[in-house]
Amino acid sequence: MDLSKLQTLVEVVRHGRFAAVARDRNVDPSSISRAIASLEKELGVRLFQRTTRQLTPTEAGSLYYEKVAPLMAQVAQAGTAITEVTG
Repeated sequence: MDLSKLQTLVEVVRHGRFAAVARDRNVDPSSISRAIASLEKELGVRLFQRTTRQLTPTEAGSLYYEKVAPLMAQVAQAGTAITEVTG
């Protein structure tokens, strides 16, 4: 499992839009959409309900986000801890 895709999922849920995440990362929104589509394919489940005006997590997407978000926070904390130790 690609951690960058999981981080993308977390950011999309928090921002509510592919474009907002893309703007924060300074990338094309289609790259965010492709990352989510790839994750959905890997999992075999739809994570977001997409309409022209709205992007909302599906039940599976919400559940997955609830499980993944704390893990991604721990990964970030581990990176910070290593940086502090190695200075």
